[in-house]
Amino acid sequence: MAGEEIGQAMALFTDGTISKLEDLCRYDSAILDVASTENIDVAAKLALAQKQIEVELMGLLHSRDLGNVVVTEELRQWHARLALRLVYADAYYRQLNDRYSAKLTLYRDLANEAAGALLAFGIGSVHDPIGRAGAPELAYLPGPLAAATYYVRATWTNGGGQEGSPSDAAVLSAPDGHVLVARAAAAPTGVMGWNVYAGLSPDGTTLQYEPPLAVAEAWTEPVSGLRNGAKPGNGQEPGYYRTIRRILQRG
Repeated sequence: MAGEEIGQAMALFTDGTISKLEDLCRYDSAILDVASTENIDVAAKLALAQKQIEVELMGLLHSRDLGNVVVTEELRQWHARLALRLVYADAYYRQLNDRYSAKLTLYRDLANEAAGALLAFGIGSVHDPIGRAGAPELAYLPGPLAAATYYVRATWTNGGGQEGSPSDAAVLSAPDGHVLVARAAAAPTGVMGWNVYAGLSPDGTTLQYEPPLAVAEAWTEPVSGLRNGAKPGNGQEPGYYRTIRRILQRG
């Protein structure tokens, strides 16, 4: 359904592509068939939509640095709807096929609506941005635990204790008689610590240690095995909103 809410995305605009193919499918169940029939690269349209929004935001904020912009629901919807508009524009203009005209108009209007909502509510921002972590480095050491396949995610933390978006999961199969060891990837400037989330399935990772570890500090699985801590979050929430009075380009 065109107005259906899509799932959570990266916390910061600079963390990566905001929406994924599955997000577009929640809006428009026909998008996969359209892309296949018309030979359209949806990933390229997602990237192009984000680049267009990036340019627009830089103009609105009078800055090329968007590192502290948070992906709010309005921004998520703008990106997804704009990507769908680009897909249907490509499909329509290839052969001026009227079967795509209505969808092109629909998603153009919905993208403009989401952009307007973003300006009305304000551009979510943070004072001390903490980006998405890279996947941790995994190894194993001799220990009393049974063989297992581990999935491990990392998050960066800043000086205020705020946490960035979780990394992709690193995967390691440890043989019988070993315990898991995880180290954080190289940390960017401003990172003060990291959290380790581990589990036995991609969706089952939970916090293994509190408080956050120092950036250079490794985590070793205790002989009692993994703990059932909190699940990873979606990153930083906006600390403030920047409202801007300006008419976005239409069409």
